[in-house]
Amino acid sequence: MSSAAYDCVTCGACCFSRNPRYLVLLPDDAGRALPPDSLFEEGGRTFVDFSCGHCTHLTLDSGQALCGVYENRPEACRAFRAGSFECQRAIRANGVMGERVRAA
Repeated sequence: MSSAAYDCVTCGACCFSRNPRYLVLLPDDAGRALPPDSLFEEGGRTFVDFSCGHCTHLTLDSGQALCGVYENRPEACRAFRAGSFECQRAIRANGVMGERVRAA
């Protein structure tokens, strides 16, 4: 399936996880304007908060998964490609719109 067939806004599977340390910030993220209260440090690393089951920057509204910091999103999010192996794995693990994560 081509990446054009994947609509991230109606999927958002990559933005869900039960692991609160799912997304670590990389050195390239140092200058990004991310809300400090959406991050936490542990073991000398900085993570985006996923303690609620999804990225704290994710807004679920009207059946859409919208990134609240899209222009400043972390490097890991920028590198994630729709339709990639990782994308398909996130869909299998988390379900569309996190249906498997939220059901747990």
